[in-house]
Amino acid sequence: MKKRAIFTLILAVSLVFTACSSKTQESTKADGKAAGPTQLIVAAEQEPVGLDPNKVPAASSKRIYSLIYDSLTTMDSDFAVKPGLADKWAFSPDGKMLTMNLHPGVKFHNGREMTSDDVKYTYERILNPSTGALSKSSFSSIESIETPDKNTVVFKFKTPDTAFLANASSVFASIVPKEVTDLNKEAVGTGPFMMDKIENGQYVLLKKNPNYFNSAQPKVDSIKFQLMKDESERLAAIRSGSVDISMVSNESAKLLEAAKNVKVINYLSGDYTYFAMNVKKKPFDDVRVRQAIALAVDRQEMANTVYKGQGVPTGPVAPALKAYALPVNEFPAYTKNIEKAKQLMKEAGYENGFETSIDTQASLQDLVDLSQVVQQQLQPLGIKVTINKMEDAAFVAKWKSKDMVTMVGRNSSGTNPDRALRFFFATDGSANVWNYSNKEYDALVQNALETTDDSKRKEIYNQAQKMVVQDAPNVFLASPKVFYAVSNRVQGFNPTAAGEQYAIIQAAVSGK
Repeated sequence: MKKRAIFTLILAVSLVFTACSSKTQESTKADGKAAGPTQLIVAAEQEPVGLDPNKVPAASSKRIYSLIYDSLTTMDSDFAVKPGLADKWAFSPDGKMLTMNLHPGVKFHNGREMTSDDVKYTYERILNPSTGALSKSSFSSIESIETPDKNTVVFKFKTPDTAFLANASSVFASIVPKEVTDLNKEAVGTGPFMMDKIENGQYVLLKKNPNYFNSAQPKVDSIKFQLMKDESERLAAIRSGSVDISMVSNESAKLLEAAKNVKVINYLSGDYTYFAMNVKKKPFDDVRVRQAIALAVDRQEMANTVYKGQGVPTGPVAPALKAYALPVNEFPAYTKNIEKAKQLMKEAGYENGFETSIDTQASLQDLVDLSQVVQQQLQPLGIKVTINKMEDAAFVAKWKSKDMVTMVGRNSSGTNPDRALRFFFATDGSANVWNYSNKEYDALVQNALETTDDSKRKEIYNQAQKMVVQDAPNVFLASPKVFYAVSNRVQGFNPTAAGEQYAIIQAAVSGK
């Protein structure tokens, strides 16, 4: 889910974090005098509830731990794989072995050197079913992991895995220290920032890692994520200069257009919204009911009314992924057809409709608004919908339980189509919480994973997108633009669909 990049799902728990202390580095003014520590203040819609990067899906947690941990690879703004903790790598000719060389001398925040043993531990932890790792299915092709020396890791695959390098960039695949047993109590990574303090219900404070292996990053001495659940509070804070960065709605973005001390940045998100149905629960176990709902929904109306035209209809791969996102006009179900929908309902035995409920997050207004539009658009089919606006913790728990009936939520396509299609919809997909299962679909996404020819792989993914839209475990709704309000004292903050954390690491601040 989302990421996303991004603020969504969360559990409410009290966390205590420890990290080793360090001296705060100072910036220098043009006149050569010390300017004092620099702090970036970010308004946060939601607070984190856990910082285990391998296990916690909440976007509000993810935006924190993505700055504390590193992965083997990273992504640039065009979704090209770049070195992370691994500075070079090579595949065997048959594609079934990958040798990765680690950046030497990288240290965890507790001062211990990160080695290949930690990489092996992390991936074995991810693959262990008892962990409940989010990215388990993304690495199911791994057969074994070898560590010939402290800076070399060798992955051996059951079959070629063309998505491995992209999936290895995920924050869900962050490398963790083998000796730390509870990462929700002790956030110890190798990343550019270290945990300093959490005040529940108020803020999260991160401090610069003085030993970060990339000496050019980060640009500020600390980051404070200030909890501000109310949009009007965030808007007032960015106007007054009490915060430096805030995500805002497109309506608020318009209000800031004339502000002298603020600039507004927007981009098409890699996220998408969805109406999900549990295919194991009646009446949604009948594909005809799901297809009827898909035909009754008007996605363009949603983009226009909820996102005020600042969003676009989407399929299972968000349009931000460009080449791999199939245009929505390729999906027959995207042409609204109430008469055909009614016929499918009649064939399924629900001519007079039925009653159901939608779970969604109370804290995310766009999801509440989308739920209301779905509620209205299903009325012609006789479907009476009750909207259950849930607190973040309860929503996440419901999502993870795989026991919901329907929900309106937000997912991230990630940085590659394997994440968008196998992770969420393969039978063994780690995030397949709707219980969708189609052997033909599973074979398609596995074939794509093993196909090294780009054009052939793209065609396979196109087939998979059409199939999952036809089977409709999710009705894909819209991919919105993301709007950031940014103080003029911030330089170098250029967020993209590849991930907010990359932009924050590059952000610098001048004095107020």
